[in-house]
Amino acid sequence: MPKVTVGDIDINYKIQGQGETLLMIVGLSFSLLDWGIKLPDLLSQHYKVILFDNRDAGETSCSPYPYSLAQMASDAAGLLDAIGEPKAHVFGVSMGGMIAQYFALDHADKLNKLILGCTMAGGSCSQTGDIGSFFGDDLLKLLFTTDFIRHNQADLDLFLQATKPYHSTGEALLRQLNAMSSHDTCNAVGKIVAPTLVITGDRDRVIPPENSAFLAQNIPNAQQEIIKDAAHAFSFSHPLATATTIINFLEP
Repeated sequence: MPKVTVGDIDINYKIQGQGETLLMIVGLSFSLLDWGIKLPDLLSQHYKVILFDNRDAGETSCSPYPYSLAQMASDAAGLLDAIGEPKAHVFGVSMGGMIAQYFALDHADKLNKLILGCTMAGGSCSQTGDIGSFFGDDLLKLLFTTDFIRHNQADLDLFLQATKPYHSTGEALLRQLNAMSSHDTCNAVGKIVAPTLVITGDRDRVIPPENSAFLAQNIPNAQQEIIKDAAHAFSFSHPLATATTIINFLEP
């Protein structure tokens, strides 16, 4: 996959499909591989889908210094500039959804429509879930429902085996965690002007659905969709429902 220099890092990215640009921002420690195959394939039938690794993850450079989620949003905006994309729809999940909020606030001129998945505003207005054990041996149990794991155990084990080597570790992971720990848009989300869709799984243990409700209620004219029987990684476990919801929202 190609890389492009943005500021002080080289960003690893992938483009598939044609049409309006849809930039997808992944969550804490994950790489672009963690989107899986199904959802990007479904979306790329309608849009030019851009996947990329955040700084300190995947095959993007490690950061030479601490940073904020706002800086990570600037990385995303810089990526668009570097590859000649003036504007994009933006879909961020989990920490990627937090980054997407700063993209909407700080780079509104580059944003068409905003999609926030399984994320929160942080600060005192949010309810944290089981983030603390996110890096234990039970990662699959945090990301998916028990039923989904039972019916897909072998495939999930293979997927995790393939993607885990690209997850953030050590100081790189610590820098991402520190950036996320200061996230607070409680009083800022009301300034988001882009049309916004908020999506969550109804059985999310990591970032409880109440957080999506807050975002939907406080971002002007935002829409909310709840994926039934889905946990934190709803975009992977329910790709068709996720793609359909996104396409319906993005269609003019």
